[in-house]
Amino acid sequence: MANKKMNLSYEGKQLLENTIDSLDLERATVIKIALAKGISAKDAFEFDSTSTPKWTIPDGLIKDTEYLMFKHLIIEKEKKTLDDLEIQNYFLKYIEKGIRILNMNINNKNSLEDTRFVII
Repeated sequence: MANKKMNLSYEGKQLLENTIDSLDLERATVIKIALAKGISAKDAFEFDSTSTPKWTIPDGLIKDTEYLMFKHLIIEKEKKTLDDLEIQNYFLKYIEKGIRILNMNINNKNSLEDTRFVII
């Protein structure tokens, strides 16, 4: 099992690039961290994910045991059964949300803090 293609908003793509540069990590790793951060966020976090042009997150970026783990975390958070299409929509929603939270944490850190510790 693996994720299907997902279209990240233009704003999300820009924030993703900024986060990749700040953390000095690979794109796939930052997307997975963003997904985890989005799922773990407790508060409602409103954002506009309709900006264009869209950027495609490729098939199979999150696969096998990682996919199953994130899938079950989403099902647990949403407290309902979800089909594969709904899971993909929640993946994208939580990635968009997590990228914004990561970017906000990075922007709010003071100059002495290590960026990698701030996102924890």
